[in-house]
Amino acid sequence: TSSLRACCACSMAAEPAEPAEAAGGASSECCEMSSSDLVSFVAITGDAVLDCATYRSKLDEPPNRPGLCGAVATFEGLTRDDFQGKKVLRLEYEAYAPMAARVMLRICEQAREKWPSLKKLVAAHRTGHVPSGSASIFIGAMSPHRGDAMDAVRYLIDTMKEEVPVWKKERYDDGSGAWKENPDCKAPGKRWAASSAAADDEKRGGREVRLRKE
Repeated sequence: TSSLRACCACSMAAEPAEPAEAAGGASSECCEMSSSDLVSFVAITGDAVLDCATYRSKLDEPPNRPGLCGAVATFEGLTRDDFQGKKVLRLEYEAYAPMAARVMLRICEQAREKWPSLKKLVAAHRTGHVPSGSASIFIGAMSPHRGDAMDAVRYLIDTMKEEVPVWKKERYDDGSGAWKENPDCKAPGKRWAASSAAADDEKRGGREVRLRKE
């Protein structure tokens, strides 16, 4: 997918909000790579609600190509209200948004290498406070065939949980909290290594990336 052009937009607060007080994340980033009918869109968002319907709409077929694909597969990750008998009130996510978005975009490119038929890929992760029952991540894939779309969604969520620099803390109803290590992230420092690889890709000039601060 090296022929795709990447456009990124970044919005960062002047001062990160205190985690115990903030309802949303301190920074947001979205990147889109598109060429012809191929689209990869990723976002790290501090919005108070992850608007899954909006992200799902990015998987719609282009108006000039109805019938282009036969399958759209999606995944929404929700906050569970229980952990080993403890009542979970919310999750608190933190991320370095610019780097996280680039790692997500790289993972989308890897998915395209595995399943070349993929037309559209969408991935969005919310930061800040996510109450129980609310969505923290949305993943979607469009393909001519259901197998590729479903396999790609599974690959995207599993790989992003393993490599994207996003951290979470569980808050319980007894007032306590705990930072949670992702069991999928097997190797210490693996997320930082993935982040460094994404930065190196940009330095090598492998793609055109435009950042706009708002």
